[in-house]
Amino acid sequence: MAFETLRFVRQTAGYNAGQIATTFNPNTPTVFENGPAEFSYASATDNIAAIGAANYFSDVCYMLSVNDLIFCVGSDASAFYQVSAVDRDLGTIAVVSAFPTGVIGTANINDLAVTTAKLANDAVTTIKIDDGAVTSAKIDAAVLQYAAVPVTAANFNGMYAAPHLLVAAAGANTQLILDKCVLAMTYDSAAYAAGGTAAVQWDDTANGAGVIASSTLANTTFQGTASASFFMNGGVVSAPFATTVNQGLYLSNIGAAYTTGDSDMVAHVWYKVIPTV
Repeated sequence: MAFETLRFVRQTAGYNAGQIATTFNPNTPTVFENGPAEFSYASATDNIAAIGAANYFSDVCYMLSVNDLIFCVGSDASAFYQVSAVDRDLGTIAVVSAFPTGVIGTANINDLAVTTAKLANDAVTTIKIDDGAVTSAKIDAAVLQYAAVPVTAANFNGMYAAPHLLVAAAGANTQLILDKCVLAMTYDSAAYAAGGTAAVQWDDTANGAGVIASSTLANTTFQGTASASFFMNGGVVSAPFATTVNQGLYLSNIGAAYTTGDSDMVAHVWYKVIPTV
């Protein structure tokens, strides 16, 4: 099918609706006057791609001006188009999507806008999203979140006295619940020595004295001379609100500081944020 005039309706009635180009001096740039007009169009047989093709609206090129908006309902979908070019001498006209095209960046997604339901099977279809745009901050708290945190050799050797932050506190009346933590160590040249039982804890209380949020690993676990990953699961002890609500997750160890090691790590942390009221 082709364009049907009877299905094309003007929505704006103002005398100054519809932009016109004026040039009082041929040596100066063209000036656009008035605001764009709005139209609607529907077709029971043409799909939205056909409606948006070049010259589909050529029959009404004298009614349309650059920047006019057309709300279109096709046989398969709906869309807003904006007139991008009109040549009334040639009877040609072009339209483009009235909304931004391309990928969606991080700044375009509201915090917590990506919920579990939005990620369900078939919920995300043809929309394009920037790589890395859906960050943990953008995901609903009910969805398992993830962080990758560098842990330098200095951080690891010093975490007995200065526990190393893995996940910052999420705010009042919230509690961070650890699912698992993987310490991926790239061996350098000197093994870790001494030390004590390592774990993830709430708060930054020194000497591993915070409430334990994970399973624990013996000091000998880290004293090897090869690159390896070390696994800690979420803890099973009670977590009193007084010492765990609105507190970050930290890596620390109990007993004594590690020494001599020079191998850096990355802590891969999976966690959830839950409300406590």
